[in-house]
Amino acid sequence: MIAGVGPALVDHIYSIDSYPQRGGQAIVRNSVKEAGGAAANVIYGLASFGLPCRFYSTIGTDSDADFFISSLKKVGVDVRAAVTHPETGRVDIYVDSEGERTFFVHPNAAGSAAVSIPNGDYDEVEYFYLDPFPAANSFEIHLEIARKATERGKTVILNPGHPYSAMGFERLSELLQYTDIVILSLPEFEMLGGNAEKFLEFVDVLVVTMSEKGCKAYSDEKSVHCPAFRVKVVDTTGAGDAFSAGFLYGYVKGYSLEKCLKAGNFVAAYSIQHYGARTFPPVRDVDRVLSE
Repeated sequence: MIAGVGPALVDHIYSIDSYPQRGGQAIVRNSVKEAGGAAANVIYGLASFGLPCRFYSTIGTDSDADFFISSLKKVGVDVRAAVTHPETGRVDIYVDSEGERTFFVHPNAAGSAAVSIPNGDYDEVEYFYLDPFPAANSFEIHLEIARKATERGKTVILNPGHPYSAMGFERLSELLQYTDIVILSLPEFEMLGGNAEKFLEFVDVLVVTMSEKGCKAYSDEKSVHCPAFRVKVVDTTGAGDAFSAGFLYGYVKGYSLEKCLKAGNFVAAYSIQHYGARTFPPVRDVDRVLSE
């Protein structure tokens, strides 16, 4: 089983032609409401591919909480969420005609990240995927979970995102010592010094996504580059999460880094041709890419 530990968020996605100047206005062409949160998106994708999944988070008591939970349960995810605030976390996302997006986050329950995983649960989960909460105690919570998981021989996957990358490499290394796989974007990698060798002093695999330039994976044995699929971009929201789902699906199935990168790029390319962060291809298509 693979478990995600991250914020429960509901995305409100608004399509506009272009971003206005400060103080100006833009016309909203259409809008979509979708359950989100990076870790939740990854777990949703993995569950839709048929893997047993669980999700730990914090949530509200509002209708968005029901909306979020039902979105994961419909693909078979075991949701374990603590109520920490009346309102569930919300993100307003504005997407322009070129697919570029801007986020406005309302932390709400996601800002009160009181996640506690019972000791017995660590015996049931083989992989832990960690994604930052918009909360002051997020790093400490993930540090404790990663430490306990490592002590039990589990695989810890970290998506540091901007929040943890902005802390700097020295602070992040406190968490990296309990991490097996890191997946991050090129800007985040560069923010942390851009030195793969430093990462590999702590982790087994480092994966850097590079948008239209594809992605690259580093391990002690080798480094591998995989080019991106060329597609028409509609919405880049959740592209990184889609990549992670494709990559990890291949990894859990035991494929090579080259195959895992290709699967990640394929799932990301499929996602960005649609609006929203939870558009995933049929698993048979991902299996086909992995087998090619």
